[in-house]
Amino acid sequence: MTATKTIGLSLISVLLAGFGSWPARAEYPDKPIRIIVPYQAGGGCDIVARLLGPKLTEALKQPIIVENKPGAGGMIGVEAVSKASPDGYTMLLDAPGVAMNPSLYRKVLYDPARLQPVSQLISLPFVIVVNPKVPVNSPKELIEYAKGRPGQMNVAAAGPSTQLAGEMFRLLANVQFTFIPYKGSSPASSSVVSGDTDAMFSDVPSVAQHVGSGRLRAIAVTGAKRSPMMPGVPFAAEAGMPEYVVESWYGTFVPAGTSPEIISRLNAALNRAVMLPDVSPRLAALGAEPVAKSVEDFSRFYMNELARWKDVVARARLPLNE
Repeated sequence: MTATKTIGLSLISVLLAGFGSWPARAEYPDKPIRIIVPYQAGGGCDIVARLLGPKLTEALKQPIIVENKPGAGGMIGVEAVSKASPDGYTMLLDAPGVAMNPSLYRKVLYDPARLQPVSQLISLPFVIVVNPKVPVNSPKELIEYAKGRPGQMNVAAAGPSTQLAGEMFRLLANVQFTFIPYKGSSPASSSVVSGDTDAMFSDVPSVAQHVGSGRLRAIAVTGAKRSPMMPGVPFAAEAGMPEYVVESWYGTFVPAGTSPEIISRLNAALNRAVMLPDVSPRLAALGAEPVAKSVEDFSRFYMNELARWKDVVARARLPLNE
């Protein structure tokens, strides 16, 4: 054997031996994962994040830390996630505001393209409620009532999602509403109970007790089927408005650029978690239905939501928030 061949074989032996001593690439995840909720503790997104956290810890074998980052209509927390490292260790759990804010604010703190949808967790229909003194029992009767009183119907709004649900109804029905903003669902629904406002487009849990006691009348839920929390209330198609389907939802996102393998693993873990037999009943108690969409389906849904609310805001000619 020549000296050249000897040196070559020796070098190969050294390299092969070296591979065995190099540290293996770390398996994901190998450290805690943060779920950022862009609202105060105690709200719906926060409750769901803390409900799913222990289940994700079991599935991913790493601690799940829920971190509340409220502010600017939810945009502070979204901005933090959009600018985080795309390594799978920072995740956003948000509601429709993440798709509405880009059309509602003059200065948007995040680029929607910097968010990668992972999984839709739940869907939650809205319900149209009126003060019992308002003589309507269906959406069609509400439309006729509003047309007879142009601009005189006061509708309580508990944030962008409830107002935009109402704006979408108004545009479809070609009626005029005056939206009265309130800081939260509780004062908004109380205003309808007292008669200070006439109606409200609300998530189901926020008004279920008032409807059950007769202090509010529910005339339709806005989903594609009836709500388990209000089984006696027809959904939009049953109530004569098949084109009016609008729901709240919660979903998760990671920074754009996160690897498809990590996104797929998170999607699978989240989808399993919301369907667990000790989780789905607790979601149902919140009026929510668990959803297990693929990454591709949720991505398409998110893009459609961005486009839909941009269209509603433009056609309603809503002034932009600063």
